[in-house]
Amino acid sequence: MQKHFSKGSLLLAVLLSSVMLARGQFNISILPTGGIYLKSQLWNVSVSNTSTVTVEATLHLDLKDIQTRQTVLSGQSAPFRVPPGVKKIQLSAIEPIVYSYGPGGMADRSSNGTLPIGKYQVCYQLMWTYGENQTAAADDCDEIEVEPLSPPLLTMPENDSIVDRANPHFTWVPPAPLSMFGDLQYDVLISPLFEGQSITDAIQQNLPMQQAAGLQQPFFSYPLQGPQLETGKRYVWQIIARDGPRYAVKSEVWSFRTGDKPLTDGGNLVYLVLDGKTTGKETIEPDVLHLKYTSSAARKAVLLLKTADGKMITKTTLSLREGDNYLHIPLSGKFESKQTYTAALQEPDGSMIGVSFMIK
Repeated sequence: MQKHFSKGSLLLAVLLSSVMLARGQFNISILPTGGIYLKSQLWNVSVSNTSTVTVEATLHLDLKDIQTRQTVLSGQSAPFRVPPGVKKIQLSAIEPIVYSYGPGGMADRSSNGTLPIGKYQVCYQLMWTYGENQTAAADDCDEIEVEPLSPPLLTMPENDSIVDRANPHFTWVPPAPLSMFGDLQYDVLISPLFEGQSITDAIQQNLPMQQAAGLQQPFFSYPLQGPQLETGKRYVWQIIARDGPRYAVKSEVWSFRTGDKPLTDGGNLVYLVLDGKTTGKETIEPDVLHLKYTSSAARKAVLLLKTADGKMITKTTLSLREGDNYLHIPLSGKFESKQTYTAALQEPDGSMIGVSFMIK
């Protein structure tokens, strides 16, 4: 009995010494990379093994929101071999990765999906496997910031252009990729530009003439209530994209100026109704298509603009809210005067509803 205990004690001592030795023989290094926005980029690390033997290990990852300290996602690799020397991790060698998600969820849960916007602490732990046992052999942490690949891109009014309407339309292209956002919203800032100021100073220092928050669509019409644009003046504008309340990214700052003649109100907006029942054809202004669509749920949808013979001109992804949606679609120079076009939107059941319109 004493003899058996001695053997067990010896085996335990060997295992414990191996565990203590492993702590000094392995190391994880986070490799420098450009902008991180994909899950696969989180595994860009190297592992060093200063021992003389190849061991089997798994790599564990934990991604925490810096503000809330909550885990956004965690992941565990499949077992892989760590030979002596320095090994740069190849994702294909440690797949499949098993992910789990924290509260709040992620917009994209695909295996190589996009990460949500934000600032995070990412921590790694190398787990050395010996028999049926595992021990932590190395660990490391770093901070990362996930940003969109592209900020909102301003489109109208063009930079340094002249507007002659009291209620000009402001349009922009959404940040990309859209899959990084669970609840994409926009804030608009429009401020005066004074003599001798740079456009950056004007947007940062001057009291806004108009500002709007929580817009769902990339469009804003200057309201005819409150402070009004004056003739012969210069102004600046900027778009701030948010994922819900969380700041994501800003557009660049553009300027425009008003002409010397009195500004016109541009007339009332005409909305074409996408309901599958409306027939006939409306004539619209050449700059923006205004649509009304009632959605049964908040969702993303694709809007197709086609010629009368069915040729597609543009394809736009929209964020719809439950209930009435008032959509504003900028029209490029591809749309010709006196020509007929169709706007078509896919409904949840896969069917398409459309409405015809002619450019004035």
